[in-house]
Amino acid sequence: MRIIVLTPTFLPALGGAELVILQVYRRLAARHSILVLTPYLSDKIIKNSGSTEYNHQINFEVQHYRDQHTFMKIRGHKISYGLIPPFSLSAVSATRQAVRSFKPDVLNVHYVMPTGLAGLYAQKFLKIPTVITYNGRDVPGPGVPLFWKYWHKFIGLNCKDVTFVSKYCRDAIFGCGSDYGHIIYNGVEKAVHVTKNDQDELRSKLKLKKDDNILFALQRLDYIKKIDVIIKSMPLILKYKPQTFLIIGGKGPELQELRKTVDSLGLRKKVIFAGFISKNELPAFFSLADLFVFHSTYETFGLVLAEAMNYSKAIVSVCNTAIKEVVENGKNGILVPNSEPNSFAEAVLKLLRNKNKKISMEKKSKERARKLFQWKTVASKYEKVLKATVL
Repeated sequence: MRIIVLTPTFLPALGGAELVILQVYRRLAARHSILVLTPYLSDKIIKNSGSTEYNHQINFEVQHYRDQHTFMKIRGHKISYGLIPPFSLSAVSATRQAVRSFKPDVLNVHYVMPTGLAGLYAQKFLKIPTVITYNGRDVPGPGVPLFWKYWHKFIGLNCKDVTFVSKYCRDAIFGCGSDYGHIIYNGVEKAVHVTKNDQDELRSKLKLKKDDNILFALQRLDYIKKIDVIIKSMPLILKYKPQTFLIIGGKGPELQELRKTVDSLGLRKKVIFAGFISKNELPAFFSLADLFVFHSTYETFGLVLAEAMNYSKAIVSVCNTAIKEVVENGKNGILVPNSEPNSFAEAVLKLLRNKNKKISMEKKSKERARKLFQWKTVASKYEKVLKATVL
């Protein structure tokens, strides 16, 4: 097959959706011709989430266009509650040109906003079978304008097929109980073996002792991730487990506010901001951690949870959105209500106190990751859906 993948962001922007496209299509590129069509990234995106560490894995063609013409420039767009969608006309034009030159058999569009109109145009006017993949802000949630959900549904119903990164995504867009489209979870790369020397070296670098309890949190430092709740849980954790440290990995716009929260609680010696953690360094951080902790108010999948499970980590997180679909509460982790630092702390303490329970959860995390979240399986499922659209 000849496949065009249309996405509003791609490497060097580094996030869950970008990694999905990379890991799926670098595998499919062994059997198919792939073109990723994406706009040039803004300086802001590159600053907040840019990294070149995965660029060497790209084994397919990437073509960029300038996203200059969008519905976002229509007067009144910001106060329309999404009635005026932020569709990109530049994406429509770029898709038309790419179809003429690349001659694809199928188009896979990631994110209805802002590229869904281009997918609809390809389906209806260029007669290219189009598969919509829903993720991120395609799903109703915090910061997503009210009327977007109708545009999301309209685009999906008028293209050839759709995929969702979780059942939560499908239910949120098409209603609970819907069987429309296909659920294809995200995946993880094979866990890298970390030696004891590597762990000791990282522990020394972070100035941690062998018997310290280590909580590891990894995410974009964004308001929606609510890392401050994890920080606010630390005083109670330290009351009963004083040799506990929280390592926060990632970068983003909330860094300074989070530092202020740490200072206001007198936790400067107990919370470590590790900054951006490279792909090569990440296995050592996962291996060193006693628990993986994650508090986000809105996840359409939560790729970092699957990564932590792949490294046999028991998880403490929150019971919302797709998180409860990825982590099995009571089996490989504990999920607590949103924005309750004390509940979060109690869950952490429960596992730190009960070594056997923690070990059992670690084993089940690894088993679940192997069963559900392998890129080879994920890529095969995408391939099956795309092939079916061209038959």
